[in-house]
Amino acid sequence: MLDTIPIHPAPSPAANAPALLREIAAALDVLLLSGRRHCIDLGSLPLSPADRDLLRETLGTGEVRMELEALGNSRIEETGVPGVWWVRHFSEDGILLTESLEVCHVPEIVPADTTDIAIGLRRLRQRIAVPESGGH
Repeated sequence: MLDTIPIHPAPSPAANAPALLREIAAALDVLLLSGRRHCIDLGSLPLSPADRDLLRETLGTGEVRMELEALGNSRIEETGVPGVWWVRHFSEDGILLTESLEVCHVPEIVPADTTDIAIGLRRLRQRIAVPESGGH
């Protein structure tokens, strides 16, 4: 008869999210005072589904979403708290490789690298080059 009693695991509590939210608040203070960035590697933490739900619910959704395509996809989402970004990197096969919360003005992966800008400038110059007419 015991095997007929339905057993459902209790939902795991949001044990780590409250501490992370306090860490984010402290990191925002530092960002405002000194401009120093802060990154929380979510993949290295034992987060339960309830932790993730609480983080998403508390941080909310912002207005900016970006996708980068370079050796896989990267998704950068502004949370409803300006200065807090949810950043996820995926392999070319769509497997989540890294996930972090970044406290900063703009995540480091977004601004163009100086080398990339130089390459882009060279390509642009090649595209807009007007062939010289003979004699000049």
